[in-house]
Order: sequence, then C-alpha cells, then structure tokens
Amino acid sequence: MMKLYRKNILILVLFVTLLSGQICYAINDKSKAAKNNVKIEYTNDIHSVFSLKDCVDIAIERNPSIRAAVYNEQVYKSKIGQAWSNFFPEISAGIDISRSRNRYSGDNAPYQGMTYTMGYIPKVSADMLVFDFGKTKASADYAKRVYESKKEDTKENINDVIYNIKTAYYNILFAQAQVKVYEDTVKDYELQLSQAEAFYKIGKKAKIDVVTAEYNLGKAKLNLVTVRNVLQVAYVQLSQIMGIPEYTNYELSDELTLKDFEETFENLINTAYDVRPELVSSKKIVDAAKMNLRATRRNFTPDVGIYGSYSNGRGDEYNVSSGQLGVGLSYSGLNLMKVKKQVDEAKAQYNKSLADYDDVKDTIYLNVKKNYLDLLTAKESIIIAKLALDEATEQYRQVTGRYKAGVGDAIELKDGENTYLNARLDFYNAMLDYNTTVASLEKEVGVPLVLSDRIILEPEK
Repeated sequence: MMKLYRKNILILVLFVTLLSGQICYAINDKSKAAKNNVKIEYTNDIHSVFSLKDCVDIAIERNPSIRAAVYNEQVYKSKIGQAWSNFFPEISAGIDISRSRNRYSGDNAPYQGMTYTMGYIPKVSADMLVFDFGKTKASADYAKRVYESKKEDTKENINDVIYNIKTAYYNILFAQAQVKVYEDTVKDYELQLSQAEAFYKIGKKAKIDVVTAEYNLGKAKLNLVTVRNVLQVAYVQLSQIMGIPEYTNYELSDELTLKDFEETFENLINTAYDVRPELVSSKKIVDAAKMNLRATRRNFTPDVGIYGSYSNGRGDEYNVSSGQLGVGLSYSGLNLMKVKKQVDEAKAQYNKSLADYDDVKDTIYLNVKKNYLDLLTAKESIIIAKLALDEATEQYRQVTGRYKAGVGDAIELKDGENTYLNARLDFYNAMLDYNTTVASLEKEVGVPLVLSDRIILEPEK
C-alpha cells in the first residue's frame, strides 16, 4: 500500500511539472514571436507621404494608450486562469534535517558518555479541490466577463484615437488651406503696393494709398507667419497621436472631403446600440456583476477535495516512512454574517451596473442625436459659405478692376480684400467643421459613415 501511495504522489508531481513546462514554453514562444515582429522606424532623414488610412494604421500600432489598453486586457485575461486554478493541485514539499545529542549514564545504559545522531525527513504533499458547488465556475465566468469588457474598452480606446487622428489630420489640411490663402493675399498686396506707388508717382493717388498698401502687406505677412506656425504645431500634434512624436518629415495626401452622407438617424442610433464598444463594455460589466452575485451566494456551500502526502525519514539509527490519501469535505473560514453582507453588496453592485448601462445608453443617444444635427447644420453651412465666397470673389474682382483703372479708392479696395479673405477662410472653416463632425459622429456610432459619391455643392438630382 505504501508503494502505491508513493507512486500516486510522484505521478501528481510529474504532472504539475510537465504542465508548468508547457506554460513556460508557450510564454517563451510568444516572446520570440514578438521579437520577430519587425516595426518600421520613422526618422527625419526619410520623407513619407501619408494618407488618412496610413496615419490610422500607424497609430493603432504605435500609440502608447492603445498598447497600454492591450496589456491591460492581458492582465484581466490572466485572471480567468487564476480563477480556474482552484481546481489545480497545490503542492508542498520540504525536508527536515536534525542533529540530536544524547548523554547516557547509569549502570543500565547501553554505553556511557555523549552520542550524536543525524536524521533527515524529506516530505511532499498535495491538495486538490474536486467540487465546490459551482463557486469556481461562477468566479471564472465573472473574470471572463470582466476580460471581455476590457477588450471592448480597448476598442473604445482605438475609437477615440482614430477620432483624434482624423481631427488632427483635418486640422493640418485646414492649416495648409490657410497658408495658401495668406500666401495669395501677400502676393495680391505686393501687387497693390506696386500699383499704389506707380499711381503716386504720376500723381493719380495720394500718399495715403501707398501707406495703406504697405500696412496691409505687413499685416498679411504677419498673418502668414502665424498660420505657418499653426501648421507646424498641427503636424506635431498628429505625430504625437500616431506615436512617432519626433517624426515631422512627411506630408499628407488627402484633402478635406465634401462627400454627402446617406445615413438616417434611426439607422445610426440602432447601429450604435449594436456595436458601440462603450455600450458593449457596459453590458459585459452587467453580466460580470451577475456572475459575481452568483459566486458570492455559493460561498454558503462547502468544498470537496482530495489530499495526499508522503514522507521518508532516514537517520543514523532509524528509517521511517509514511503516506496518506483521502477525501475531505470542508468549510473555509465560514462567517455567515459576513457572507450575507457580501451577497447584499453583490446585489447592490449588480443593480448599479444596470443603472450605469442605462446611463451609457442614454448618453450615446444624446451624442449621436447632437452630432447628427450638427452634421446637418455643417452641410448647410458649406452651401451658404460657398455662395458667400462666390459673391465675395465677384466683388473683389470688380473693386480690383476699378482700382487698376484708377477710379477706385483704397478704402473700397480694402473692404473688398477683407471680404474676399474672410469668405475664403469661412469656406475652408466650414469644410473643416463638416469633416470633423463626420469624424465625431463616426466615433459616437462606432463605425464609419456611408458617404455617397455626390458632392454636397452639386445640385440634387
């Protein structure tokens, strides 16, 4: 019988050792795969042209907040295995070494004087839970739901980063348009200064026209310097969101779009309810709270387990070996009052998670509705801004022609220039607002909008 005990214990230890080896192998294999994943390094001696999709792909790979969210997923994934580990054996092993000193005296002693004895007792024991009335399964289900919630949180994080990428990308395009507007303005004012000086020399215009033209040119150059700085800052912001903050030697290939959208609010809100990561995550938290309540209620039940141990002691004067194998039914530190209050806490947490889910759902409805209405407004603003630009362009053409002909004055020319400049900037600003609102609505819905091939400024068919 003792040999049978020893054999069972050795098999158990061997099984645990092999399992640990497989886990370590899997971890090492993943580490090797990560090392073999070659990433592109971006240095300023390499010039690149990025589309919006390129920027999004780079951000998903390199943005620190996304990487942190992915690692956070792994933290909670490991908790599932930790919960199931209750059914894995717990191994204890050790060895006791002792040295004894004995003094013999008296007529009947086997011998007289001091003697020393050495002994050592190696021992190993194992305990394994067999059945716990579903407590471990409920805990594992809870950990699984939390892990699934964290996966949705990662998707929400990616959703936010994509929105930030789009906003930064569109801000660069808008800043580039501003630079072009002020570069054209500087050229126009340089031409007007030459005309004012020519008219002044032949006596057709007063000195004030030359002074006004010089002032307008200086102010235009100052504005150009300012918007160029805004453009550089916009590039830095986009690089930072992509996760390559020091890389600036690139340009963008896309333009601000004016494509119309074809989605109705009803389709958008239904889609948001189905796929929005924040809402799905909140639903997983509700499920997790339900699993936690189930696990807490089962704390009233006992545990059924098996246990075994073996020891083999050897010394100078003795050999002792022992072993045991058995089944046990036990409660571990059961406190009925504490368990009752833990159940009450789990109930309250479950009800709170339901309320949080409703709050997230209501917030999503509000944000989708607001952004949808903002998009309709932005669409109308583009049409109005384009009409205003056309009128300002025609007015600017007329006042410029009058001044060239020598019949216009500097005040009239200045008003026409300002109106034309502001109309161009307003039109580009309306385009920026439309594109960023599309990006914001896509963020709130959780998926890209379906855009048609029809341009907003085209007449309805």
